[in-house]
Amino acid sequence: MIAAELYKVRTHRTPLMAFAALLAASVIPSIVLIWYTPASSGSYLTAFAATWSTVAVLMSVVFGGWLLGTEYRQDTVKRMLTTQPRRLTALGSKAAVGVSVLSAALVATASIGWLAARLVASMNDVTVAWNGRELLASGVTALIAAAMSFVLSAITKSDSFAMVGTVGTLLILNPLLSLIPNVGKYTFGQALEVITTEIEGVSEAAAMGFGVSPELSLTAAIVTVSAWLGGLALAGTALFQRRDV
Repeated sequence: MIAAELYKVRTHRTPLMAFAALLAASVIPSIVLIWYTPASSGSYLTAFAATWSTVAVLMSVVFGGWLLGTEYRQDTVKRMLTTQPRRLTALGSKAAVGVSVLSAALVATASIGWLAARLVASMNDVTVAWNGRELLASGVTALIAAAMSFVLSAITKSDSFAMVGTVGTLLILNPLLSLIPNVGKYTFGQALEVITTEIEGVSEAAAMGFGVSPELSLTAAIVTVSAWLGGLALAGTALFQRRDV
């Protein structure tokens, strides 16, 4: 089953296009800066990191929803379960391959992007420091977004609905829930922002995005994100186990 999933990742257009988009987001900002020659090292890091981080989350949502959702869209679920009738094993194989492949793609493109930024900066006699904590925070966000998209595809039986649901949760549902007193700080987005802020080493007072609440500790944030993903994963697994395909 693992081999079959790896073959699908290597041969299908969606993951290849997602990787191509990630790679382009890594190097194009630095290529553009060849002509602008900024004197600040921050310009090279910001151009690369901001572009790569945004594209990484979007492509991860696409990839996460595609892993299982494409089986429903192409009506190949029965064929997949004929090869591996144990549904939990089939679902686990997809998740394992997804995490491994996506992690490798994120590490590879982030490294290439940073090397490109460093190379272009050196052409202008500028030294670019390693911004690993910022890139790690973006990578964690991308992996978590992919996980949500994956479990939503198991719930909705659709890669498209999974992608829309993930983006809608992050951009619409979380901001609305965050307005509720004493409850809003436990939204998925709020908790994720606390975690990524901690990884980046940014003080809570300086944190932006979803509006981090100083009342939410790192431990509470990890528990909150785990609860959101765990609840969705349990629902998705139960539905995948029980429903007709």
